[in-house]
Amino acid sequence: MKIGVYSNPIKDPDGKVQSMVFAAAEKCGIAAEKYSADGQYGLIVSVGGDGTILRIAKDSAKKGVPILGVNMGSVGFLTEVQPSEIESALNRILSHDYFLERRALIDATCGSDHFYALNDVVIKSGSGRMIAMEVRVAGEVLDRFKCDGYIACTPTGSTAYSLSAGGSVIGPNTPVIALTPINPHTLRTRPIVVGSFENIELKNNGQGDAEIYVDGEHIGGLECGKTISVTGWDMSALFVRFSKTSFYSRVLGKLNAWSATED
Repeated sequence: MKIGVYSNPIKDPDGKVQSMVFAAAEKCGIAAEKYSADGQYGLIVSVGGDGTILRIAKDSAKKGVPILGVNMGSVGFLTEVQPSEIESALNRILSHDYFLERRALIDATCGSDHFYALNDVVIKSGSGRMIAMEVRVAGEVLDRFKCDGYIACTPTGSTAYSLSAGGSVIGPNTPVIALTPINPHTLRTRPIVVGSFENIELKNNGQGDAEIYVDGEHIGGLECGKTISVTGWDMSALFVRFSKTSFYSRVLGKLNAWSATED
């Protein structure tokens, strides 16, 4: 087996943890190299936080290669081990003492452009002013309103931006897409959850341009009158797991730990 090591230089600026992965791989008799999108791997080791994983999740999903996340971030919903556990984790993988967890992606189409998201697709104002949105599900108008933005997310993304905007936490295996408005200027508009294979259309219905973000990355503008379509669950990223701790226990612990701050 050969592994590709993807390290976030901001989280691991001196490359110390990346070097730990290479040393552990050599000790375990595993070939390892720095991750390349063109590489052929049996496993990808991601050194960083959840944001680091988002950068490689789409490539790994397309190739069916599982990810082992080494946590260097503040929350780590998607990561599995700490740096001190790397060698033990690789030995467990060699012994087949692990299981794989699937996390579905959604895909978005805007004109001729097509994108995949493990977390979310977000429409936001580019000017700081509110934007006018029209939301359709399966061709039917769901709502029209003004807001700061709009989120379409996977269950994985339900613990990210959508949660901060008032959306629900959703179990990772629930086949749905969550739709969460950001500061809607209306009393009736609320988050809603729809089926995973519904076709969702998000239209910029106002006079100002909006911006599109996919998993936190700015990918272009949404001009007045233009629409981005979101659907999904035809592709999944795979994550190496060792612990049988339930998602609900995990999310409770992570969110409580994240909320605790030091003076």
